[in-house]
Amino acid sequence: MSNGEPVVTGDGSAAPSIQLAPKGRRFASAIVDLLIVPIGLGIVAGLLLLALPEIVRNGILIAINIGWLLFRDLVFAPGRKMVGIRVANMEGGKITIGQAFIRNSLIMIPFVLLIGYIIEIIFVSTKGRRLADKWAGTQIIVG
Repeated sequence: MSNGEPVVTGDGSAAPSIQLAPKGRRFASAIVDLLIVPIGLGIVAGLLLLALPEIVRNGILIAINIGWLLFRDLVFAPGRKMVGIRVANMEGGKITIGQAFIRNSLIMIPFVLLIGYIIEIIFVSTKGRRLADKWAGTQIIVG
């Protein structure tokens, strides 16, 4: 599907009021939602947790990262809000917590994070949709 085309729903019918988000808007929102906010959260939390043993601190930071990724998909994503896009299921509705977890699976785990970002950037650049969006049955749309 190219940008601006109607999205095909799960039952094969067209949903003309739903349009896929343009790649430029997706990348702009990612700068805020996947770089600026997580780095800020990591710095603040890291400083607050400095007195804890490293393994405990790292576990809490991983939990904060996972929590942020789920929160931005289920509740509020400032970057997406700024550019007028949102995450949706294939019919244009809200996604479930399971879908949010699946669509963020490649970027939740610290050791997989860099590779996951690279894979997702390649998929968005070439196919207009993240690999994990396909797995989760989700999409980023205008609105």
